[in-house]
Amino acid sequence: MGRSEGDALQASQILYPCMQCADIFYLKADVTQLGMDQRKVNVLAREIGPKLGYWKPAIVSHHMLMGLGEPPKGDKTVERAIEMKMSKSNPDSAIFMNDTEEAIKRKIKKAYCPEGIADENPILEYNRYILFEKFRSIKIERPEKFGGNLEFTSYEELEKAFKEKQLHPMDLKTATADYLNQLIDPVRQKLEKSKKAQQLAQEISTFKVTR
Repeated sequence: MGRSEGDALQASQILYPCMQCADIFYLKADVTQLGMDQRKVNVLAREIGPKLGYWKPAIVSHHMLMGLGEPPKGDKTVERAIEMKMSKSNPDSAIFMNDTEEAIKRKIKKAYCPEGIADENPILEYNRYILFEKFRSIKIERPEKFGGNLEFTSYEELEKAFKEKQLHPMDLKTATADYLNQLIDPVRQKLEKSKKAQQLAQEISTFKVTR
């Protein structure tokens, strides 16, 4: 369910993994592509599928993008990874498709990004898994007194410069927010022009968070 074993669960939530498994077979999915937090239910589907006369789906478990806050302390476990992921129950931990330009800048500005530390750095994660997947290069604009502009054609180059403290966290955050806004701007324009999209966005905003 994407929850840790220590979370309080209601008896009704016993049914939820069963419903998730049923989805796989109802959709006739030969391959299940979900985050690592859903791995347990995928394994459950593989175990019970043949027993119920179905198939054993292949599992493709994807990396879970970190939340923007400081990661929790402790060893690297699946439960800890669940705690670290973006969560709609904490709006400042994630970037949403309908966020305003100002909201994205604010969230990125306050995000966890210690100077020179690449491990478990959410701003670097956004660059690695989102920005460099969409842009051929990332340009960091900064005044000449701070070294002038930088341009990176690969994530590895950017990470190396950051770890060697040639790139300040605030400069990286500013560029990250700008590029994220470029990606999300078409969605904003759609929401402004389409009444159907506006109605859908309004409906989604009313959904209750149960965590």
